[in-house]
Amino acid sequence: MRGKTGVLFGLIFISLFLVAAKYDHLLEMGEKTVKSSECNECHKAIYGEWSKDFHAKAYVNDPFKRGSKNYTATECIACHTAQEIADEKNLRARPVHKEEGINCTTCHLKNNMIYGPYKLTAKHKAEQDESMLKSEFCSGCHLPTFQEWQASGSKKTCQECHMPRSEGKSVQGFLLSALVPKRMIGQHLMSFEKLLMEAALIKGETTRGSVKISLTNRGAAHHMPTGKYGDYRIVLQTQVKEGDGKIIFSQEEIFSTLKKNGIPAQKAVTFEYPISLETGKRYQVNSNLLYQVEGRPDQLIAKWNGEI
Repeated sequence: MRGKTGVLFGLIFISLFLVAAKYDHLLEMGEKTVKSSECNECHKAIYGEWSKDFHAKAYVNDPFKRGSKNYTATECIACHTAQEIADEKNLRARPVHKEEGINCTTCHLKNNMIYGPYKLTAKHKAEQDESMLKSEFCSGCHLPTFQEWQASGSKKTCQECHMPRSEGKSVQGFLLSALVPKRMIGQHLMSFEKLLMEAALIKGETTRGSVKISLTNRGAAHHMPTGKYGDYRIVLQTQVKEGDGKIIFSQEEIFSTLKKNGIPAQKAVTFEYPISLETGKRYQVNSNLLYQVEGRPDQLIAKWNGEI
């Protein structure tokens, strides 16, 4: 009986080895790097999320085309089409499939081996790399933000905030899904909207002669906004209106990555505006915070309303 069992396991092992060898082309790098559509054959849910994510569009968007001087700035291309994860100085561009931006191979393929954060058995060769769950993994392309995160003292990693995990299966398909156990899977459509809504807090105080507005970075473990390149902005707009809606005061404060004046984690800035008001009238005060990125609609992420 033992002999038969040994033969059975031996056949299974040989079968797995032969199947894995069939997929060795997935391990190629450089000019032979595969497209992410190859990964979609099994990882349909993850591919579907990634394909809608900003990373997938890191190369094919108009602001980047302009900022990289029509794709001629080498430093920009090395990050937006990275062959593999590396420290900032050693990033190099993938020579093929640049239209995919930061694709599956950027994060999961290095040294001609596919890596994931867990130990697993797959039809292709794969090894575990636990560094994929650490903030340092993101620092090659996001070094200033990583340094801001370090300075904040936050215990939550980049992945915990931007790739929250939930239980599921990493592969789809009738047979594959039946064989593969459930595990905690990171979301590959980066979480931004919810985080933006939780990041900022506006508080206000009013008197007959002034309006004081305080803006706090309460939720982001890095500056608000953050980034090394591009023009990411948060804009604080404060208005005072008469009862009929007539605006008698309007002020805008801009925090941007170009100005390098982002608000650090858990810090607040306060603005006090002197205002002349007529006795006996009541006034409405509205303060809104907008997140602005070129090529995307403005997003309202915080507000405060008061009365004088």
